[in-house]
Amino acid sequence: MLTKQYFYGFILVITACLSLPYLSFSQTLLAPDQPEQDACNALPLCGGQFFTPYSYQGQGLVNDLTQTPCGDGEDNSMWLKFTVANAGQIVFKIIPLDTSDDYDFAVLNATGVDCSNLSPSNVVRCNFNNNFSGSNALGIVGLNTTSTLTTVADGATGDSFLAAINATAGQTYLIMINNFGNDNDPGPSHGFTIDFSGSTATFQSNAPPALQSIVKHCSDSNVTIQLNAPIQCSSIAADGSQFYITPTIPITGASGVNCVNGGYTSQIVISFSGHAAPGNYVVNGQKGTIGPTLTNLCGDAMTFTSTSSVISFTVPAQVQDNYLPPDTTKCDYSTITEGALRAFDSYLWNTGQSTSTIPILTPGLYTLQVTDSNACMGTDSINIIDSACPQYVYLPNAFTPNGDGKNDIFRPVFAGAASIFKFAVYDRWGRVVFVTTTPGEGWDGTTGGRPQPGGTYVWECVYKLYQEPQRMQRGTVMLIR
Repeated sequence: MLTKQYFYGFILVITACLSLPYLSFSQTLLAPDQPEQDACNALPLCGGQFFTPYSYQGQGLVNDLTQTPCGDGEDNSMWLKFTVANAGQIVFKIIPLDTSDDYDFAVLNATGVDCSNLSPSNVVRCNFNNNFSGSNALGIVGLNTTSTLTTVADGATGDSFLAAINATAGQTYLIMINNFGNDNDPGPSHGFTIDFSGSTATFQSNAPPALQSIVKHCSDSNVTIQLNAPIQCSSIAADGSQFYITPTIPITGASGVNCVNGGYTSQIVISFSGHAAPGNYVVNGQKGTIGPTLTNLCGDAMTFTSTSSVISFTVPAQVQDNYLPPDTTKCDYSTITEGALRAFDSYLWNTGQSTSTIPILTPGLYTLQVTDSNACMGTDSINIIDSACPQYVYLPNAFTPNGDGKNDIFRPVFAGAASIFKFAVYDRWGRVVFVTTTPGEGWDGTTGGRPQPGGTYVWECVYKLYQEPQRMQRGTVMLIR
């Protein structure tokens, strides 16, 4: 039995990150991980007809459905959803633009079901048949009122239609559609129309389009707006007349991301005339002078209110390349810490580290690439030079722990870094009165919190300096009360 684990091939790897036609004017292979490839971001429909010119690859960020009663689950998939307003039968046709393209589908009853927790038990219809040599008339598959089938397994041919669904008001359904292109020559699909016109059930409408957020983008010549839901590309006025900006920035045009051949998008790029000065601005929606109002996939038009058609944005200043300290010299045995003098959203050193500061032992040129909150990037460098520095250990011969802040602690003083360290002090009978392995710590003249009497004490220090052999020194110190 033939299955549909198709590999698009080397040419698709090349075009995977391009939203451009593939091989012919009617094929548009989208980059992986589009939002509607995950069930929780399914495109909302309201009935009638819906057309997509796109072909999908992969399973989205989440593999929502790994198995179905028809075999495997998602494969080059995208998701649709609708909620029933009035009870009745649900039928539809998936009509390929290219009749040789093969589309599989599964319908899930998602009423009261978490979209992130779907299972095969939610599948009420699935058809994974093959469209070999046009075994599906005109490539069409779907639901109708004459079929009694609820499933068609992967690898079968014929049986293009499944039984209609008797739906009640308030039920929510998801449709997963797998894109396979031509069975005889696997590759991108050419797009399809899903037609619900034979249904007696009606579907709920959706909220009209609204400006939701600004997509981080380091540009002074355009701004990208994220909408609350996909809109029809055909509803975008190419001259940008559906928007105006305050303070005034002349607009030369608007376009939808991935918009080709009458598709849909959830992002609009508004282009400026020239370069705008850095600062804060506001995008306002309005009725276009030569184009229609923005409409969602159900045909609902944007309303012009302060909450739906107004959004602020910032034209960012470019990142200045003076965020690292000047070139510096360090002792050849020392490790220093260097980093950005200002805060950014992300960091990437030429060492591969992604922290704002890094420890540096080896001399050389260190480069830091940063990205700020507006997605603007900058690159700065610092040159670290090694210098030969003296290394020694010095211990005083007396100390006065009287609390005056002067010479109160007896400790070794290092020039250079000690990689091995142990320091101990003994009384005249050889008893340990103080010991530490932490460089910088010293004796305050007490043992167990009790002051020790004045007099002579013996000390012993074991240490290893950079590129020097391990050493042990002994001596005496006078504790003066």
